[in-house]
Amino acid sequence: MQWDWAREVDFGMQRSDGSAKVWENMMRSLGEFAQRAAPSATGLALPDVAIVLPQSSQLSAANPLALEAQQKAVRALYGYARSEAYAVGEYQIDLLGSPKLIILPSPFGLTQNAWRAIEEKVRAGAVLLVTGPWDGDAHMHRAMWRNSIGIDYTAELLTVRNQKFHFAGGNEDLTFSGNKTTVLSRAVLPNGAEWVEKPLEKGKILFSALPLELNDNLQAIGDVYSYALRVAGVAPVYTTTVKDPGIMICPSLFPDATLYVLTSESNQVRTEFTDARSGRSYSGSLESGRAAILLVGADGKLLANYNWETN
Repeated sequence: MQWDWAREVDFGMQRSDGSAKVWENMMRSLGEFAQRAAPSATGLALPDVAIVLPQSSQLSAANPLALEAQQKAVRALYGYARSEAYAVGEYQIDLLGSPKLIILPSPFGLTQNAWRAIEEKVRAGAVLLVTGPWDGDAHMHRAMWRNSIGIDYTAELLTVRNQKFHFAGGNEDLTFSGNKTTVLSRAVLPNGAEWVEKPLEKGKILFSALPLELNDNLQAIGDVYSYALRVAGVAPVYTTTVKDPGIMICPSLFPDATLYVLTSESNQVRTEFTDARSGRSYSGSLESGRAAILLVGADGKLLANYNWETN
């Protein structure tokens, strides 16, 4: 049976406590924004950061932990490190492209094909940030991928809930709550360190002995990501004085404009940011649970916006 999209939308609007007019206005405003933005959407430039999704873990009994690591990686990168990325599945590693920074969040295992592709990118000049033991194969059996890059460690049970984590960018407090101290592993390095920086031909590997994305402290993950961004030479698309991670700013680069999607999971309404390409600053209000969209030209002109209330 063919799905009548228009009829379903109309039915849904009628059911929503008489709010059909609100939905109608919202869809009209989005349509007007899309029409104004369309001439600038001529091509999309990938960010300089790629997050590789460890699908081997995701398809195993450790699926909840794999999803948690991936979700926290995105939240920490966008909400705390104030950067952006594109995601590449482990089984679609041929789509990796040429990022400056590759983030491999608490993978525990990878296919041989995925590891070889990542290693090749590092040798060509990329920086890899990998956290926790990573050199199991797709079935989490020992594969010893680390032998090819000269990082030696043993994997042992992670048995301590609260840990001080020392890395080149500072010190962090990590918490592994719930049953994580009974199911997770950590890497133990020969010198007892928790952080390794290993040059590899033109690139570099940043290795955390602890599976950072499975700890509770998102600020700590964001701090490590911020350090990795600096090491990789990733320039920010925007800057902001907003410290509230509940206000998310997600940029997408077009040839002559930048699309900003802002969302709020915070009770704070004021937000501001500066577009790095033009140097132009924008400030406005965004209610909790709402979103706004701005299209900023390379010259800083606001070409189109949806639901953006300027201060």
